[in-house]
Amino acid sequence: MSEEQLTQKIQSLSINDELFAALLSKFKSKGDLSKEEEAELYNQLLEQSQLHDNSKIIYELLIDTPFEFLKCLHRINDKSGNLIVSALNQNKPSDALVQSLFSNLRLIIKSDHSDIAFYLGIYSSLVTHLKSSNPQHLNLFLTFVDGKTPEAQQGVFVLIIQNLKLQKEETSSVIKEYLEVLMDDISLEYNGFLNFVTILEMCFPIVPEICTGIYRDDKTKAHLLDRIDSIAEGNNLPLAIPILKLIDASAIVENCRNYSVTNYFLFLSHAFETNNTEIQVVASLTLGKLWKVVQFEKKQTEITTESLAEVLVDYVKNPESNSKYVELAVEGLMYLSLYWQVRDLMRTDVLLIEVLLTKLEETSINSGHMHTSLQYGLLSIFSTLTKLKDINDRESNMNTKKQLRNVATPKNGSDSDQEDQEGIKLFNRELLNDDKIISKISTLKSYKSTASSNNSLNEVIKIIYNLSTDPQKSTRVELVKQGALNIVLNYLISFSEITKKDHLVYAIPNTEDVSVMECRVLAIRSLARMLIAVDPKTSFTKYDIHTAIPFLKELLGRDITQYQSESPLSSNTSYLNDMTLLDRFESLLALTNIAATATPELKQFLIQQFFENYLDNMIVSSEDAKIQQASWELIANLINEPLMLAKFFNLEVKANAKRLDLSVKLLNSTNEGLQVVIAGLLANATDFDMIAEVLVSSQKVFDELVGLISEILLNEASEHDLVLPTSYLLLNLVYAAANSNSAAFAKLSSNAKLKSACTNILRTGENDTKEAIMEVIKMCRFK
Repeated sequence: MSEEQLTQKIQSLSINDELFAALLSKFKSKGDLSKEEEAELYNQLLEQSQLHDNSKIIYELLIDTPFEFLKCLHRINDKSGNLIVSALNQNKPSDALVQSLFSNLRLIIKSDHSDIAFYLGIYSSLVTHLKSSNPQHLNLFLTFVDGKTPEAQQGVFVLIIQNLKLQKEETSSVIKEYLEVLMDDISLEYNGFLNFVTILEMCFPIVPEICTGIYRDDKTKAHLLDRIDSIAEGNNLPLAIPILKLIDASAIVENCRNYSVTNYFLFLSHAFETNNTEIQVVASLTLGKLWKVVQFEKKQTEITTESLAEVLVDYVKNPESNSKYVELAVEGLMYLSLYWQVRDLMRTDVLLIEVLLTKLEETSINSGHMHTSLQYGLLSIFSTLTKLKDINDRESNMNTKKQLRNVATPKNGSDSDQEDQEGIKLFNRELLNDDKIISKISTLKSYKSTASSNNSLNEVIKIIYNLSTDPQKSTRVELVKQGALNIVLNYLISFSEITKKDHLVYAIPNTEDVSVMECRVLAIRSLARMLIAVDPKTSFTKYDIHTAIPFLKELLGRDITQYQSESPLSSNTSYLNDMTLLDRFESLLALTNIAATATPELKQFLIQQFFENYLDNMIVSSEDAKIQQASWELIANLINEPLMLAKFFNLEVKANAKRLDLSVKLLNSTNEGLQVVIAGLLANATDFDMIAEVLVSSQKVFDELVGLISEILLNEASEHDLVLPTSYLLLNLVYAAANSNSAAFAKLSSNAKLKSACTNILRTGENDTKEAIMEVIKMCRFK
C-alpha cells in the first residue's frame, strides 16, 4: 500500500470534522516535524481518536491501509501504538484485523531494520491490549537478537514473555526449534554463533527446561569450545563476554552449574585473569555463582572469593566504569557477600559503602529494568552485610527443613564463628546513624511501585530487621525517625487480611509466597522492637496505633480459643506454631509500652484482644519466667480500667477469685522483678476505694496480704523498687479497713510483726516510703 493509496483512502472517507481531517493530512505527509510539532500532533490525534466518529475513521484506515498507517506512527513517535489502541478499544476489532496488524508490523520490521525497537514496542503494546499474538513471528524477531542492540533485544524478550503467557506450548516449540537449527549448524558463522548464545542466555530464566537440554548438548559444547579455543589464540575476543554471560545465565539450573564447572572452568579462570576489566567482571560474577561447585569438586586454583570480590569492588568504585557492567558487578557482590570473608572485606571499605548507597539513591530516578535489578542487588547486599547471628534462628523450629538442608550441603565458608558480631553491630550503627540508610530507602519509589518488586521490598524488611536486632534504644528510636515504622506497617498491610471474629481482630497473611511469609514475621518482629523503644503516641504519624495490634498478636502464637481446625481462621496460619519465646516476650514488652500511655478506649481494646486468649494462660503456667513477668507487667498497665479490675476483684466469679489468689501468692515470689510488678498492680488497683474494700472484706485475704507485706518490709527493706509500692498497698488497705471492716482494723494495732516491719522502714527506708509508713503508724496506733 503506497502513501498515495493512504491519501486516496482518507480523501474517500466522509470526514465531517475539519480539524481531524487536517490532522490526518499532516499525519500521512512526509514533511519534517520538530520535536514540539511531533508531540503536539500526537496529542491532538490521540484526543480526536477518543471521539466515536473519528475512532471509526481510524478503524477503517487500519482495515484498508494497515501498513502505511503503522509506518506513519513513527512520524508522531507513537511508540506504544496508543492511537491504534484507542480506536480498537471502541470498535471491537475482528481476529482478522488483529492478525493483519501483527503481519504488517512483521513486514515493516523485516524491511526496516533501522527502527526495529520502535515497531517491536508497538507490536508488544498491541499484544498487551488485544490479548492475542502470533508466536510464529518470533522466528523473525529472534534473528535480531545479537547482543549489540539492547533496545531491540529487550523488545524481543518482552514479546517472548508475552507469547509464553498467551500460548506457552507453541511459543516454547518455536524457541526450541530455532535454537536447535542453530545448534545443528556445524559451520555456524560468527553472527550466527553470537545470535545462538545470546538467545540461549536471554531465555534461560524464562524457559530453563528448553535451554538446559540445548546447553548441555554435545553440539553446543563443540560450538563453545571451538570459539573458546579461538579466543585463547587471540581471535574472536568480543565473543568472550557473550559466552561468559551464557554460562552465568545457566547457573540457575543445578545440573548446568556442575556441567559448566566440569567443561568450562579453565576458560572462566583465564577470563578472570585477563587484562580486560569488563571480561574480568563477568568472569568474577560467573565464578561467584559457581563457587560452591568449584570447591565441592576441589578444583585446583589460586582464585579465592576475596580475589573475585576485589575485582568487582574496584570496578564498582571506579567512576569511569560502564553502567551495564556495574550492574553485573553488583550482582556478583550480591552472591559473593554470602561468604563471611567477603562480607568482612566489604564492611571495612568505607568508599565502597558510600558508592553503593549513592547508587541505591540513583535507582529511584528511573524504574526501568536495569534500575530495578540493580536496586534489588544493592538492597540484597546491605541485608547480607547487616545480618547478625539471630537468637530467633536458634530457638525456632520454623526452619527445621532448611536446617537439615544446610547440614546436607557444605557451607564452603559462607558462615563462620570468626565473623565479629560486635564489628557488625558497629557497622550497622554507622550505616543507620551516619549514612541514614533507612531515610535513603524511604525516598525510593521503584521498590514499592510494582508487584514484581516484592524481592526488593523483602530485602528492605530484612535490613530493618537486622538493624532492629541492636538492643540499644537509640538505634530503634533512630529507625522510627527515619521512617522504618511506616515501611514495616505498609508491608504488613499489603500482605495481610484483617479478619474479625466476634470482638477479636486477627491479621492473616494474604499470600502463600514463602519469601513473603518469612519476611512478614521479620517485619512483625521489627515492629515490636521499635514499639518497645519509642513513645507510641508520637511515633504513629501515618497510621492509627490500633493498626499495629493484630500484628503484635501474631507474635504471641496461636490463640487456641479461636484457631480450631474447623475455624476459617486456621488456613495459612501454621507459622503461628513456630513463634519463639523471644517473639512472645518482645510482643508483650511492646504492648506494655503501648498500654502505658494508652487512652481508656485503647486499653479496653487491648484487654478484649489479649486477656482471655493469651494473658490468662501466661500468668498461670508460663513456660518461661520472663514471659510470666511480662504478662503481669502488661496487666499492671491496664489495671486501672474497670474491665480489667473486674477480672481480678469481682469475686462472685470463681475464675476471678482464682486470679486474685494467684496475684496475692506471687507477691511472695522468689522472682523479685515479679514481686515488684505484683506490688505495683495491687497498689494501683487499691487506689480505687471499692477494690481495697473488696480485699479487706475477706479476713483471709486481708490477713494473707498483711503477712506478706510485713515479710517484705522486714526482709527486703533495701529493695526500694519493691518497698515503695508495697508501702502504698499497705496504706490503701489500712484506709479501707478503717472505713469498712472495723474488726480487721482493730486487729492491726496488736500485730507485732507489722509493727516491727514499719519500724524497720522508718529506720532504713527512703523518704517516700517513710511517708507512707508514717501514715500507717498514725492510723494503726500500734501497742
